[in-house]
Amino acid sequence: MVFAHAPVAIAPLALISLGGLFWLWQKAETPFQSMQIGLGFGLGYFGTGVSWLISSIYLYAEMNLVLSVLAVLCFILFLTLYFILAGWLVARLKTAQRQGFNWVVVMPAVWVFAEWVRATLFGGFPFLMTGNTHLMTWLDGYAPVFGVLGVSWAVAITAGILLWLVQSRAWVGASLVLAVLWLTGASLKNVEWVTPKEKPVEVALLQGNVPQDDKWLSKEFLPTLKRYVGLTKQNLDADIVVWPETAVPAYYDVVERGALRSFIRDAQLLNTDILLGVITRDDSHRDYYNAIVNAHNPEQQYQKKHLVPFSEFFPFSSVLQPLSELFNIPFSEFTPGADDQAPMTLGGHPVGLSVCYEMAFGEELIDSARQADFLITVSNDAWFAHTLEPAQQVQDVQMRALELGREIARSTNTGYTIIVGTNGQLKAEIPPYETGVLRGEVQPYEGETPFVQWRQWPILILLLGVMLLLVWLKLQARPSRKTTAED
Repeated sequence: MVFAHAPVAIAPLALISLGGLFWLWQKAETPFQSMQIGLGFGLGYFGTGVSWLISSIYLYAEMNLVLSVLAVLCFILFLTLYFILAGWLVARLKTAQRQGFNWVVVMPAVWVFAEWVRATLFGGFPFLMTGNTHLMTWLDGYAPVFGVLGVSWAVAITAGILLWLVQSRAWVGASLVLAVLWLTGASLKNVEWVTPKEKPVEVALLQGNVPQDDKWLSKEFLPTLKRYVGLTKQNLDADIVVWPETAVPAYYDVVERGALRSFIRDAQLLNTDILLGVITRDDSHRDYYNAIVNAHNPEQQYQKKHLVPFSEFFPFSSVLQPLSELFNIPFSEFTPGADDQAPMTLGGHPVGLSVCYEMAFGEELIDSARQADFLITVSNDAWFAHTLEPAQQVQDVQMRALELGREIARSTNTGYTIIVGTNGQLKAEIPPYETGVLRGEVQPYEGETPFVQWRQWPILILLLGVMLLLVWLKLQARPSRKTTAED
């Protein structure tokens, strides 16, 4: 299943994997067996899919190897709980006599329910969403209407239909349902939900390629700043220049008065907006923010709202604070930014901003997209260099562009630095793990996709209706006590 996602991205593997899972769930005779199947599938899926966590925790955070492995294993087991839950629900809702119904209705609905819970509960972890496997297919036409969960559901139903075709002789019915599902997606894919607005904006997205091992070393402080300042000066003819997440390896108030003083002063005299990825803090030095500051107008700042647990903040920090010493990461305790941050005005347009992890949460970006003509996101994937994670994040950006109906420009330290169109396709990119600048145009848009208008409510109401129907059918299938007594 993991290899259906980027960077391998063989979409049919998702159908084969889900088909195999559904077949095993149908064969399971007890709820415990179904839960065991969910456990095994989850361990394989997340054990491979989020293996990149070791890169950040052990290699770069320099946490003890044994503790690193234990921490990652615990997290994988936690994620697997959602598949165990799915296995239990399937066992409770399926019927022994109607295999096709189970494969096409019951199991896809349960699968999507489990994905929604995983993406929502305890702050959510919406990585490796099934819908991402079918980007650039007809099924991604559902994204602007129902979001990634709608695409996930379509993929799961497709897997169920194909299994039904293989296991039964209901070729006509199954083929008809499959055709309707895919042709509807194709039709939606051709709908122009949003319209271009004014002329494109020229952006310069910097990719400094600073190794994570070197980033916070004092001897690398000035060379890092010189690298980014040099790249910026070469691209001042752009409307917007973007530095990656935490490209400045120091507090903003420190560099504003010191190493970048003249640069920031000069930037305010230019016609170019220059976005700096930097750490900011309040006057008391108690609250720290993973932020984006516009050097051209330093009053314009964005502070990251959705923080990464056990990296940017510690849940139950009063209890777990002693463990923070195990993470040799500068600024390991951030404060989330306010929820109601307005877009910045950049290049003459309102622009929605986000930092790294936030790009995985489509619904949380809706308010920003509504007010913005396009989106800019920054990230530092050097934590996960040469792993699966950077390519997985590219798929998240592509899905957000489809859902929100806005083009997205993404600047990263090591890659992938990209510009994504409203159709989810990559408009421009530069090779990862190289120092460079992506010059390109971002087209402003106006209008709203159905997903932006209605959020996840349509898919959740539909999902709730199907789940309630399945419960009702299961209850109806039970013999009444009176009938049992007469027998």
